[in-house]
Amino acid sequence: MRSSTKKSANRRAGIGLAMTILGVLAAGSTARAAGPEPCVPGKTRTIAFLMKQSTAYRYLHADMPFFVKTAEAAGYKVITQSAENDAMTQVGQAENVITRGVDVIVINPVDFHVAGAIAKKADAAGIPLASYNDLILGARHRAFVGRDNREGGIVSARAVVRAVPHGNYALIGGDPGQTGATEMQRGYHAVLDPVVSSGRIKIVLDQFAKGWKTEPAQGLAENALTLTNNKVDAFLVSYDGESLGVMQAIKGAGLKAGSIPVTGQDMELAAIQAIIEGRMYGSVWPAPDKMGESGARVAVALARCADVGANDSINNGVENVPWVKTPIQFIGAEDIAKFVCTHPHWVDVNEAYKNAPAKKPKC
Repeated sequence: MRSSTKKSANRRAGIGLAMTILGVLAAGSTARAAGPEPCVPGKTRTIAFLMKQSTAYRYLHADMPFFVKTAEAAGYKVITQSAENDAMTQVGQAENVITRGVDVIVINPVDFHVAGAIAKKADAAGIPLASYNDLILGARHRAFVGRDNREGGIVSARAVVRAVPHGNYALIGGDPGQTGATEMQRGYHAVLDPVVSSGRIKIVLDQFAKGWKTEPAQGLAENALTLTNNKVDAFLVSYDGESLGVMQAIKGAGLKAGSIPVTGQDMELAAIQAIIEGRMYGSVWPAPDKMGESGARVAVALARCADVGANDSINNGVENVPWVKTPIQFIGAEDIAKFVCTHPHWVDVNEAYKNAPAKKPKC
């Protein structure tokens, strides 16, 4: 009886401790919910721009340079760091800039769940944080800057369905730990599912390639071709680097280049050349130059306690986050010449048409 009483007492004590912890957490949440804390403008005039990687062409030639240029023009110094697709490296980098005491953190998350912990650390330190390119899930933060990834999937799928209204489709997404990949896949399905229900299209593969890597994407494409005896009629692919692997798989299967429409995203040089040469159907342009500019303007606004200029909002499972939505469009063969001529900062016309000089437009 005494033992039972002791166990009950211990249990009550444990419950009491748990309730105390929950109470402290709830108190913090209630305080924020009751009304936003007064904003205090930053004093360091320093912004941290934490990228998931720096090796992709878009990050080197658009996101980072346009972000830095815009922020510096407003009088702010930018600390740029790249986690090279390692979520825990990004956590360490975030902890470092939080300790240094920057005015604002803008983060392109390696993993949207892990980055939630970063958002909470920044909030506890009183540093406003905005997610960039991929939305952080499960944590409060001040803004999201990026395109509508679902819309990217929609415009890509619509373009391919117009060209291939019947047949077997293979969907190869990006990293499953990033909303840029999962939302784009949702966009594919928004267009394809009704067509699948009609019996005109069959989805023979629907998978993600971790890390947005060429090799996993090639392996997935090879699997799809093997399973269907090379009867894949379209590949919807979420990144140009992955598309290179898919095109290699098509070549390895002994099929003619360009015989199966392949899409991508980011309009990297290799993809632009492939579109011009007819080996690739098209690519989604997420306007990373505009995104970089918008990201910097949002950071400066947060540092100055000003309105970020959101034109929408998006729910991340905790709240509706103010969303500064940036443009997105599909670029196919009919659009490529205009794109190259209007984006000299992105691609040199001579490099773009290096393997097809006879097609080179006069810009």
